[in-house]
Amino acid sequence: MALELSASDIAEIRQALALFAHVVDNKEVDALGLVFTDDVVIEIGTGKGTSLRGIDTFRDYVLQLPVDAADHQTVDTAILVDADGAVRARSRYIAIRADGSITNGDYLDILTRTPQGWRISYRRTVPRYPREDGSPAPTALVEKWRPRPDSLLVTAP
Repeated sequence: MALELSASDIAEIRQALALFAHVVDNKEVDALGLVFTDDVVIEIGTGKGTSLRGIDTFRDYVLQLPVDAADHQTVDTAILVDADGAVRARSRYIAIRADGSITNGDYLDILTRTPQGWRISYRRTVPRYPREDGSPAPTALVEKWRPRPDSLLVTAP
């Protein structure tokens, strides 16, 4: 049987996912620990994307973003639990650029319960539009995040 998450667990997971946009878009890097584990792995894009390891590396990345970097919104989150107890979240993102253009995609996350609460330990950002180099949607990449009857969230009473 899959891990059961309490309403409190779900609220903490959703809080960590929501805080990402606020913390990153406002460059509140001192609050990154409210979102990520210290050893987080963040992969941005597909193919020749960027791979960042560790919260300090991501902090440096955020501080180097231009002041007019895109603003992100995290929406339509599905929380999934694997048979082995791994907790995954699949969210859609919408990012509005300074010129008014929009990009969107998926956040594929693995979350870990830490002594401080739920944190993202792995995040992959998968752009949908515009497609990178005209590539097709990376469907194989999201297989572990695909909702299935055996992975749907079970809430403890």
